[in-house]
Amino acid sequence: MASLYLWLKFLHIAGLGAFLIAHGVAAGSSLMLRRASSDAVRVALLRVSIQSAAIFYPALVVIVATGVWMGFAGSWWRSGWIWVAIGVLTAVIVIMSAMSVPYHKARDAANATPPEDLEPMLKPARPIELAVVGTLGLLVLFFLMVFKPF
Repeated sequence: MASLYLWLKFLHIAGLGAFLIAHGVAAGSSLMLRRASSDAVRVALLRVSIQSAAIFYPALVVIVATGVWMGFAGSWWRSGWIWVAIGVLTAVIVIMSAMSVPYHKARDAANATPPEDLEPMLKPARPIELAVVGTLGLLVLFFLMVFKPF
């Protein structure tokens, strides 16, 4: 029978898969918003993004909960890599949350009846920079989890 640690690792990776798929929908929507020619298309893309959050936020909770549990189950708390990983994850969440404010404002406006003019809210959006921060953060986390360098 598989150990508890292996089950936690499975759930951790499954949560990551769910997070990446659902968050990828939101990221893809944000990249498409610049090309959208009408507010109706923008509203549809923003609503898809809102719906994907119903999956990626719970998946993030699964990732964090299983990661902390594995920290105890594997006695990793005395290792430096786990603390750096927590710091990287926290920094990525804070940076991406701050950078995604225009999208959150546009999402709220898209849900209004009737939807508000979205162009002024989306003008300061930086989807490429968001994608770079998320991708680099993910690669650093993968490196730390796989190699456990210190």
